Amino acid sequence: MMSSVYLDFSRTPAGWYYGAWLSRIQNQDWEFLQAQRPHEPVLDLETSASAEVLDARKDYAFLRTRTGVARRLGVRLNSDSVWFDAMSIGFDRHKFEIPQSASERSRALLPHLAKALEIGRLFALLKARSKAALAALDRVQAGIAIALSDGQIVVKNAEAERTFGLKDGITLSGDGRILTSDPDMTSKLRTHLLDVGSTARGQANRHESLISIARQSGLTPFLLDIGPVSDSKAELEKGLDGALITLIDPERTPYLRIDRFTKLYGLTQAESAVCRWIADGASIAELAERRGTSPTTAKNQISTVLTKTGVGSRIEMIRLNLRVLPPVA
Repeated sequence: MMSSVYLDFSRTPAGWYYGAWLSRIQNQDWEFLQAQRPHEPVLDLETSASAEVLDARKDYAFLRTRTGVARRLGVRLNSDSVWFDAMSIGFDRHKFEIPQSASERSRALLPHLAKALEIGRLFALLKARSKAALAALDRVQAGIAIALSDGQIVVKNAEAERTFGLKDGITLSGDGRILTSDPDMTSKLRTHLLDVGSTARGQANRHESLISIARQSGLTPFLLDIGPVSDSKAELEKGLDGALITLIDPERTPYLRIDRFTKLYGLTQAESAVCRWIADGASIAELAERRGTSPTTAKNQISTVLTKTGVGSRIEMIRLNLRVLPPVA
């Protein structure tokens, strides 16, 4: 929390230099403040150093030249055993002494500054958690979104963003509310969200809804799995109740990680190539042509792969590949 004088200075090369090197000289000042009572302003001259000594310090001299700040008033803002917050108030270099009124006036602001820092720290932690959660959700192949009872989407992962961005039967309005191309379906969807939100508050009994959303392109419809979600620990907002929406796009073919599959079953490099071509739908004749072998040899190679993986057909092998993959990108 800095005034425009410090903030503007911190964005200059001189400010970067000061922050990286000269600010370390102030560590002794912060240690001094840490031993003081909270909300009790302390003049810099009370740190046992004279004005001449302080003014000659490199950090003081640098700030005086670059920002016009000379004398300073320091104060500890909290008495927390886990972290330490303090601040300094800089005065114009033409003021040789800090007015007594400055200490008195600052006392009225200190509780509010301390609370502002406390709230800021809380939101910084929540923001970090939110980013970490979204980073994890972005690896999920299905679209994930959290909606309020009125249909407003408050959180969505990358796949949900992609799905809404297609505007193919389902999208978001300008104010972030979920919409479909059919007004009746939008109304039905809003009713489901309202019921699920009420369930999250313990006021209804709709624990899950499955809704098919037709696509204007004629492709396979989207499937929405809607379930209640409640922020019972108030990590985001006290009383936040809504719905967790899983958006499934059947046209979004999962990428088969043949490398993981072959490692799991100890397949050779050649057998791994056979698996990949099977997954691509190659026939025995096509596999033989690609491998430069006879159809009989290609058939034997497929048989070896099926035996190693414990399945009886190529279709079962593909299904097994899908089952052993985690639902993340």
